[in-house]
Amino acid sequence: MDGLKGHIYDWLIESEEEKAAIFLENCEINQMYIDTLFSMDSDVETYMYEVIVNVPLKIYRRINEYSQEVTAIESAITESGQSNGIYVRGISWRGYLKNEHQKQSEKKAIEITQLLTQEYVDKQIRLMNNSIENNPHVALGISKELIETCCKHILNKAKVEINKDWDIGKLVKETNKQIDLMPFQVENVELAKSSIAKILSGFSNIVHGISELRNSYGTGHGHLPEFKSLDVIYIKLAVSASSELAIFYLSLEKMK
Repeated sequence: MDGLKGHIYDWLIESEEEKAAIFLENCEINQMYIDTLFSMDSDVETYMYEVIVNVPLKIYRRINEYSQEVTAIESAITESGQSNGIYVRGISWRGYLKNEHQKQSEKKAIEITQLLTQEYVDKQIRLMNNSIENNPHVALGISKELIETCCKHILNKAKVEINKDWDIGKLVKETNKQIDLMPFQVENVELAKSSIAKILSGFSNIVHGISELRNSYGTGHGHLPEFKSLDVIYIKLAVSASSELAIFYLSLEKMK
């Protein structure tokens, strides 16, 4: 049991909430980044998330019978979040068809693997560039989705199981572990690999920034009529960064 679900499971066991921990084994937990909160009197950052707990439909229909387990799990999510500098804005419970959920995950993995072609990347980059001036929120949304698609494609080909709790920063880090940074001959290979690894590490921070921009100014959430987007210069920066990373990943794939 990995990721957020495993962490909450351990928290419940440590809190002697064994019944809730057993109940959690049937659930899947997804978290969605909302915003970064800053304190006026310190440099401490708090990340705001919303959490969705997916429960098999047959259990979800009787969720009221598990009120104690639900309360314990929600408390564990909130408390563990606070201990890690995370503010959980809300927790929602949803039912799902267990077999259908697995089929959809497998289907999506196949679609992603087939999707990453030069034509697809070129099309997404054109869409982003064409949207910068008039639809900057669309450009931000596509920039994040493009990176996610590239990462999932590479991880699927490497037969790496993608944890649903991974955010885009984690996806990039795991992807970087799977790629051959130096598929061609150069002098001082280790130095070159080390330098490129540092660049990719910086890209992980850039990607996290794109994710934050997308959540606040992109297509991920609805906006009020008086909503004002970022200046175009910042949108261009995000689009340029995501485009270069996507092209880099695709180019390395072609060299294999």
